[in-house]
Amino acid sequence: MHFDQFLREVTFLFGLQYRPFKRRGIKRKVERRHAQLGLLDFETYLTRIKSDPAEQVYLSTLLTVTISRFFRDKEIFDTLETSILPATLRNREKSDLNIWSIGCASGEEPYSLSLLWKEKYEKDFPRTRLSILATDIDEGMIERAKKGRYKKSSLREVPDSIIKRYFRIENQFYVVEQTIRESVEFRKQNILEEEPISGMDIVFCRNLAFTYFSKESQIKVLRKIAASLNGKGYLVIGKDESLPLVYPTLFIPFSQSEKIYQKFIP
Repeated sequence: MHFDQFLREVTFLFGLQYRPFKRRGIKRKVERRHAQLGLLDFETYLTRIKSDPAEQVYLSTLLTVTISRFFRDKEIFDTLETSILPATLRNREKSDLNIWSIGCASGEEPYSLSLLWKEKYEKDFPRTRLSILATDIDEGMIERAKKGRYKKSSLREVPDSIIKRYFRIENQFYVVEQTIRESVEFRKQNILEEEPISGMDIVFCRNLAFTYFSKESQIKVLRKIAASLNGKGYLVIGKDESLPLVYPTLFIPFSQSEKIYQKFIP
């Protein structure tokens, strides 16, 4: 079996697109992996993948790896601070603010959201409880995120004053303080297979579904996100991503430049 055939079969199996992958780099990683498992070739590795759910998770994570850091694409967090959160908090009948971070990787995004709330909004909204659900298919990433330990390079967009207030240094790692961690719940989840999680005000789904997933899987995820959002809730996607063509039936643009959408209510 040639590698291209292997890649086409596994991307179809996982509901991913074949197109975005840098085949040469991925091929080296796959060859290294099947050698680690004592398998001879792509065909025997494919057979293993089809019968081993843990290996499916491992390979899908390898194929969809993303770069993560605190306050990545700061303009999005600026828009969240100045426009989305004020609109969401205005005239609220409920006390909880619910945010969902899909594909949270090692936790930088949900912790950034918690930091923003703590710094800019918590004092003015003492009765509002922030609840951030952070999900990822990779259990290893979830465990890493729960530890909240990061290298300085992950915090390069975080002001020193924030680092001093909300991080402590342990063996050259920066550890998120409990006051920030307590708003975040990490959970293993496969967004393609599990039911929508209702009651969300804002959903972040950046640099995952709308980059790597097939068009059919993208539509499936988009409908799940719409079902999960309250009222005219908000969806934030990656700055280089586009929604599938069905999106006008589900969302309207809120900020084209920052790729932020609002749920469409007929």
